[in-house]
Amino acid sequence: MKRSRKFLSLLLTLCLLASLAVLPAAAEGETPQDDPAASGGASTEEPEKPEPPEPETPSQPETPDKPTDPDTPETPDKPTDPDTPETPDKPTDPDTPETPDKPTDPDTPETPDKPTDPDTPESPDKPTNPDTPENPDKPTNPDNPGNSDKPANPEQPTNPEKPPVTPPPTIGAPSSRALSCSPSSLSFSLQKGETGSGLRDTVTITNNGDYDMTNLRVSASSGFSASLDRSSLAKGSSTTVTVSVKSTSSTGTTRGTVTITAAYVDGTGTNTYEISVSATVTEKGYSISVDPTRKDLGKLTEGYSDKEAEEKQITVKITNKGASSVRMNGVKGNDHFYVNAVRDEDLKLDYDDSASYEIFPKKSLSPGTYTDSIVFQTREGATATFKATIVIEKAVDPLSLNVSTLDFGNAEMGYGTVNSQTVTVKNNTQSTLTLEQPYSYSYEIGSISAKSIPAGGTASFTVRPRNGLSANVYNDSLTVQAGAYSARVNLRFTVMPKIPALAFTDVAVDYTFAADITYVSQKGLMSGKSNNQFKPQDPITRGQLVLILYRLEGQPAVSGTGFRDVASGSAYDNAVKWAAAANITNGGSDGLFKPNEPITRQQLATFLYRYNVNKGYNTANKADLSKFADAAAVSSYAKDAIAWANGAGLVNGTSDGKLNPGGGATRGQAAAILHRFCVSIGR
Repeated sequence: MKRSRKFLSLLLTLCLLASLAVLPAAAEGETPQDDPAASGGASTEEPEKPEPPEPETPSQPETPDKPTDPDTPETPDKPTDPDTPETPDKPTDPDTPETPDKPTDPDTPETPDKPTDPDTPESPDKPTNPDTPENPDKPTNPDNPGNSDKPANPEQPTNPEKPPVTPPPTIGAPSSRALSCSPSSLSFSLQKGETGSGLRDTVTITNNGDYDMTNLRVSASSGFSASLDRSSLAKGSSTTVTVSVKSTSSTGTTRGTVTITAAYVDGTGTNTYEISVSATVTEKGYSISVDPTRKDLGKLTEGYSDKEAEEKQITVKITNKGASSVRMNGVKGNDHFYVNAVRDEDLKLDYDDSASYEIFPKKSLSPGTYTDSIVFQTREGATATFKATIVIEKAVDPLSLNVSTLDFGNAEMGYGTVNSQTVTVKNNTQSTLTLEQPYSYSYEIGSISAKSIPAGGTASFTVRPRNGLSANVYNDSLTVQAGAYSARVNLRFTVMPKIPALAFTDVAVDYTFAADITYVSQKGLMSGKSNNQFKPQDPITRGQLVLILYRLEGQPAVSGTGFRDVASGSAYDNAVKWAAAANITNGGSDGLFKPNEPITRQQLATFLYRYNVNKGYNTANKADLSKFADAAAVSSYAKDAIAWANGAGLVNGTSDGKLNPGGGATRGQAAAILHRFCVSIGR
C-alpha cells in the first residue's frame, strides 16, 4: 500500500507539472494569476484584464458534453479552473482537443462524479477554489467578476453584430416655399355702400413641396373673410382662396392679412403663409373730413398777450374722402378764432390727400366762454365742421375782496346797533403788501387784523352803520389801499322816518312788508283795494306799476294815442300814454300793452331802469349776473335793467341763487322795491 500511495503521489505530481507546462501555451504566453512560480516565483502583479465583450451577445445552445482540460479533474456540470470562464459552445483552450465525453488520463484513476484535489477537502456538490469565495449558484471567475454569463477571455471568438436597420425618412413641416400664392397681395377700391362682386377676389395657391398637403385652413383679419375650395392639395396641384371685404358702411382704408395653414400628409408639423389685403372705401362724389372734430383750447386770462394766444394753437387736418378731387375754398364761422392755412388756401386735394390749418384765439376777447363752429368748405360744395372752445377768465386784481357789496338793509330812525359784516382782503401778488386802515363817515370800520400781508395772504376787518344816522340813503364806496393797489366795496344802508302804520286790515304790524306798504301808501303811490284791504299777496299788474310811476312823476299832462287795448278815459289811460311818450314802455310785438297782465320781475326792472334813464339818474352801477344760475334766461331787452336793479339792491336773487326773471311780483314785494327805489333817488 505504501508503494502504491507513493506511486500515486508521484503520478499526481507529474500531472500537475504537465498541466503547468500546457497552460502558458494555451494562454499564448499569459502568466496565470494563481501560480507565481510560473512567472519566475518573484512577481505577484496581477495581469491586465481584457475589456469585456459587447453586452449584446446572442446566447448559444447548451452543449451537453463539455470539453475538459486534460490536466484538470473532470467536473460533470461546470469547469473547475477558476481562470477559465464557462463557455457552453466552444472549448476554452484552443490547444486542447475536443473530448466528446470525458478526458481519460491513464495515470489517473477515474473519478466518476467529481474531481479530487489532494490539497482540497472534498465538496459534495461543487469544487472549491481556495482563492475564490463560494458562490452557491455559479462559479466566480476572477477575470470576469459579477458576470458569469459572458466569457472574460478577450481572445475567445464572439458572434458578429447584425447590420443596423435604417428607419423610414421623417416628413416634417412644409418649407416656406412649399406653398406659393398668386398674387401675393390683394387691394380693393370701393365706394361707400357698394355691394356685389367688387367686394370679392381670389388667390391661387400651389403645392410646390415634395409631398401631398392636408388640413389646409384659412383665416382673415378683422374686416375681411376668406374661404378655401378644398382642404387637401396634392403635390404640384393648385386651388383657390376667395377673399371678401365684409363692409363698406364707412370710409377709410383697412389693411390686414389672410393666413393659410398647411401640413404634409403624415407630416410632423405645420407652416403658415400670408397674403396681404387692403380695402379703401371712399364717399360717392365730393366729401371731406376734419380731424379732430372738436377741441377745448383751455383758458386764457383777460388781457392775454399774442404769444399766450398762439400757445393755444391747434392744427387740424382736412382730408379728401371722396372719389373726386376737390379744391379748398376757405372757412366760415370763425368769429373768435383765427384760421390759417399751412399751405395754399385753394389747395387741390385728390383722394386721401390732406391740408392742414392752424387755429388759435383772436386778440382782446372779453371774459366769457367762446365756442365757434368753424366750417371748412370746397369749391365743389363739400364741407366739414370743427368746433373750437376757449374760456377767457377775468383778470385777478392784485388786491381782492371777498365781497363787492355790503347791504345792511333798512331801519327806521331810532334804530339800535346794526350787526356788523366782515370784509376779507387777499394779496394776489408775489410780494408782501402793507394795508392802510380804511375809513368812512357813515360806517364804523373795525381795525384790520394784519396790516402786513404776505404773498397769497389775507387780512380782515368789520363794517357796520354808525348809530344815530338820520333818515336817508347811505350808499358809500369803501376803498382798501395797499401802496399802489386798491380794492373797493359798496356799502348800503337806508334810514327811514317813522311812519305810523295804516289801518289795512290784512297787513299785520309784524308783516314782512308792513313798513314798505305804509311808506308807499303815505306817499300816495299805492292805495288799498276794497274794504280797507291792501291785498299784499295779489300780483301787481303792468297797468298798476305804470300808474305808480306816473304818480311818482306827479301825474303830468299827456297827449298821444297810447295802445288800442287801453280804453280812453280808463284808470290807466293817462299813465300808459305818459309811459309810452317817455319811452318807459313800448308794448308788445303785437302792438298791445296788456295792462291787466301780471308784471314779471324783468319787466318791473325794465320800467324802473327806463324811468331812471328818462330822469337822467345814475344807472352805471351794474352787477355781474354770471353769479346767478339762470342768468342766461334774462331776455336781451332786460339785461342792462336787471344788472342795474340787482346792483342797486332793488331786485335780488332768490333763495336758491337764481334771478327768476320770468317770475311775477306781489303787491307787497312791489311796495318794498318801490320803497327802496324812492329812497335811492332821494324821493
